[in-house]
Amino acid sequence: MPEHSADISMSQSAPDTGLKRAVSPSNLNTDSAGAKPEQKRPKTQQGRPHRPRRLRKADADETVLDAIELLLRETWLNGRSATDCPGIPAAFGWSSGDQDAEAAYSRSPPIPAKLAGASEAECTFDVYVHEMTERGVSIAARETPEQLRELVSQGQRPWFFVVPFTLKGEQARIRSVRHEWGYTQSDLLEVTGKSPLRIEAPCAYFGRCSGCQLQHVGYNHQLEFKRQVVERAFAHANPLFGKLPVSSVSQSPLPYGYRTKLTPHFDLRKNTPIDNVPIGFNIAGQRRVLDIEDCMIGTDVVRRGFAQARKDAHAKMASYKRGATLLVRETNVPGEGVGTSVADTPAAELVKEYTLDPKSWVTDTVGDLKFRYPASSFFQNNASILPAFTGYVREELHKWSGQLAANDGSDGVLKTLIDAYCGSGLFGIACHQDFEKVLGIEISNESISCAGDNAKMNGATNTDFLLGDAARLFEKVDSDPSSTAVIIDPPRKGSNPDFLDQLIAYGPRVIVYIACGVPAQARDINHMYSRGAISVDGHTATVDSKPTAVYRIAAIQPFDLFPQTYHVENIVTLVRED
Repeated sequence: MPEHSADISMSQSAPDTGLKRAVSPSNLNTDSAGAKPEQKRPKTQQGRPHRPRRLRKADADETVLDAIELLLRETWLNGRSATDCPGIPAAFGWSSGDQDAEAAYSRSPPIPAKLAGASEAECTFDVYVHEMTERGVSIAARETPEQLRELVSQGQRPWFFVVPFTLKGEQARIRSVRHEWGYTQSDLLEVTGKSPLRIEAPCAYFGRCSGCQLQHVGYNHQLEFKRQVVERAFAHANPLFGKLPVSSVSQSPLPYGYRTKLTPHFDLRKNTPIDNVPIGFNIAGQRRVLDIEDCMIGTDVVRRGFAQARKDAHAKMASYKRGATLLVRETNVPGEGVGTSVADTPAAELVKEYTLDPKSWVTDTVGDLKFRYPASSFFQNNASILPAFTGYVREELHKWSGQLAANDGSDGVLKTLIDAYCGSGLFGIACHQDFEKVLGIEISNESISCAGDNAKMNGATNTDFLLGDAARLFEKVDSDPSSTAVIIDPPRKGSNPDFLDQLIAYGPRVIVYIACGVPAQARDINHMYSRGAISVDGHTATVDSKPTAVYRIAAIQPFDLFPQTYHVENIVTLVRED
């Protein structure tokens, strides 16, 4: 059990002070300055003018804007006894729908910023951290919680700052760096009032490196934070989804030392000595590279490969003209005297090695299964959790096949499995034993070839992998939807409306939606709701024509494939109501 019952987004500040952090700029683009459109060009100390930048809502981070609006609404609800307003305001700081007033406010930061030409002293502020966003950065303001509540109860809003590496309830000293639409990106200079949830990050690069965002939080609290990320994403997509229970996050067996792939890189900048080129990952919020000698979230094998990749790159640095991205990837190979090929060697007898060659082939193991694919292609990068991850999908399908068959006394309802966005065949092959037929589809010819070879290597003779666009998947399907399950595992941007409409029209008995982009997943499921195909507590959307199938959301199960970062994978099971 965690030491403190409070989660990251509900923590309280403590009077402890003096925790210093390395400067870690939060602006993603440093090529231009944010300033009031009407002001003259400010000058730096060297006299070079900054070009004024017109702030646009389209350029702002949508997750930050959403977090700000949610914070304002929750603050108003918490302080509504101080207001006579019968209902929550539709907008804060301007009248609802008044785009001119919104633009006037959002484009007129009341504070200076470093990239707008201000001095260090002018850009330094003491702030209170009020919330953490889904991407692991925090929303802060100069107002205390009490002052914020009073301001919001009057329908107003403060100017907000986005601050990395902080927790809700903390106090911090920051440097304002770059203005955005309605907020300012900032550097963390010092934590002056710590949360009781804060721990000392074990990595020497944390607070500067962009790779990890949550090392300053204990692992149990990271898991609760990620559960809340899923919960809020669904509530944001549709208020009805806010009633759905989200299971505790299934944790990674390894909170550190889990990544089987790292991609350090370097840039050759003008006047940089050839023997002093930094190799590593970007500085948080910048496009400059931080020199990193070791990465704690890599496996032991990958960390050895990381050191070798740096050594090799430095040795031939003079041959590079611009810069490069390096690849370090773990693979499994036959041990000495065990076998001559991966295909002939049991998974348990393979030994781990690394490759630095993007054109080489690598092998991953998931329990007794083996998967081969090009080193440069996609595969999940946390091997330690993959048995549980794929096992959950298989158990869900097996469970619902049995439960749906209970009334007719058969062995199971589900006979056919369709694996959309199948990649190199991970889920289709992992689940093939419980189905008469598995059909996978993928737009990449290389992936389809890998999936077929992997099926053969693992004895999955009931599988068939086809090249094609998932948006036209059901043109190739002739199985009865009442005995068919569909797995969809789209890229981070989610699926598309055409595919989802075809999925609804086909009407499989069970759908398992696996997502690395939870907001996109929630948006896609809300699209199905808008078509009348999702029922929540008996509520369905009113539509002109009744859909082929209506589904209930049977389970929402997050998995932590990337500890110490804000990323979370999520699996949603949809079961057709008959």
